[in-house]
Amino acid sequence: MDFYEPSVKNEPKILPPDYVQSVDNMSAEDFLKIYLETLRYQDPFNQTDISKSLDDMVKINQIKYFTEMQQFLENLKTWMNQMTFLNTATLIGKEFIFQTNTLDTIQRDTYYIISDENYSNVKVRIYDGGELIKEITMDLKKGLNQIDVSEFPNGQFTVKIFHGDMELTGWSLGFKDTVKAVGIMNGELTLDLSSGLMISSDRIIYAGG
Repeated sequence: MDFYEPSVKNEPKILPPDYVQSVDNMSAEDFLKIYLETLRYQDPFNQTDISKSLDDMVKINQIKYFTEMQQFLENLKTWMNQMTFLNTATLIGKEFIFQTNTLDTIQRDTYYIISDENYSNVKVRIYDGGELIKEITMDLKKGLNQIDVSEFPNGQFTVKIFHGDMELTGWSLGFKDTVKAVGIMNGELTLDLSSGLMISSDRIIYAGG
C-alpha cells in the first residue's frame, strides 16, 4: 500500500517584533532580496510600510559613515600633531615674537608692534580701561617696531593706534621670548617660554627680531 506523504512547504521564518535587521554591512542585492520576500509574504490586509526600513537603513549607514569619518579625523589629527611636534622640537632655544592683546608693564619693559604697512606720525595710545594714560607719537615701518614701556606705570593696558583721526587696523602687539620646551596639551601644541609662560604655538607672529 502506498502511503501519501504530504510535501513540506517552506514557510517564512517569523521573527519577533523587536528584531532589528543589521543593514549597515548589507549589500544592495541582499537588501533587495529581503525587500521582495517581505512583499511576497506580507498580509495583503495589513501591509507593511517598507519605507521605514529604507529610512532605517539610510540612517544606520549615515551613523556608520560619520562614526568612521570622526575616527579617521581623530587619527589624522593625532598623526599631524605627532609630526608637527617633531618639527617644533627644532624651535627650542630660538627667539620669537608672540602675539598678545595686553601690554603688561609688570612683566616686561619692551613690546613690539608688527605693522603691515609704513605709516608716519602715528599716535600709539595706551589705555587703562577707558582712560588714556599715555600717548606716543612715532613712525611705524612695515614689520617690527619696538616700544619701550619702562617709564609707564605698572599695570595691564590696552593699545590703540591712530593715523590722523583714523584708527589703524592690520597691526599686532607682541613680546619677545625664547622657547624653552615644546609639548602637547589637550591635543594642542604648547610652548614653554623662558619667562615661565606656557602658550599655544599659534601665537608666534614674528620670527627673530
